[in-house]
Amino acid sequence: MINILLNGCNGNMGKAMIQYVNTLPNFNILYGIDKENSNLFHSINKKPDVIIDFSTVSATFSALNYAVENLVPIVIATTGFSQNDIKKINEFSEAIPIFKSSNMSYSIHLVSNIAANLAKKLKNMDIEIIEKHHRNKKDAPSGTALMIGNAINKKCGKKYKFVFDRCFHTSIDNNTKKSKNEIGFSSLRGGSLVGEHSILFLGENETIEITHTAYSRNIYIEGALDAARFIITKKNGLYDMEDLVG
Repeated sequence: MINILLNGCNGNMGKAMIQYVNTLPNFNILYGIDKENSNLFHSINKKPDVIIDFSTVSATFSALNYAVENLVPIVIATTGFSQNDIKKINEFSEAIPIFKSSNMSYSIHLVSNIAANLAKKLKNMDIEIIEKHHRNKKDAPSGTALMIGNAINKKCGKKYKFVFDRCFHTSIDNNTKKSKNEIGFSSLRGGSLVGEHSILFLGENETIEITHTAYSRNIYIEGALDAARFIITKKNGLYDMEDLVG
């Protein structure tokens, strides 16, 4: 039995995880923490085996502080971190095993790898990434869209720059147009859409589009549980989905 401290238990992902885990024999939600009871970190009696974090940036660091103080591995599924935040997470990983991924779906990582390999071969095509999520998602572009963009950039020798607001970008200079070494990101928000990511390769005479659509949050929950099984066996350090599926 793996005992979980779930950080962000009252969010959409947290509620879905509790419902899902209650059907499993080998996992148990030992504690559920959210902003309403964040002080619970100071009164935990039984140490959990792992923390799974589906929360906010500030709440993630509350969980990380507890994790380091009590040497508990953690799975971070929260997005929206700044570069400085990521640097701090790297520092925390010197003390505990940390699994961090912008998207816990195995298949989206396959899509990311496919897109990166295509980008290397389709050198003369423009690249755009479009992501769609429910109205309550706070960060834009999504962590997954950035993950895909970074995978493409890494595969192509980091030649691309990212453009997130083309309206502002072009209004500065009306003569500005898309450069060959530019990846544009577009974010759509509305309804209850779980998540959709499209990578478009746009040429003079043809277009290639790869789309991943999530219909249920369960794909992220299953990935987070796989990550929990993985991280409780590892030494201190920072791990991601490539380590899990590789």
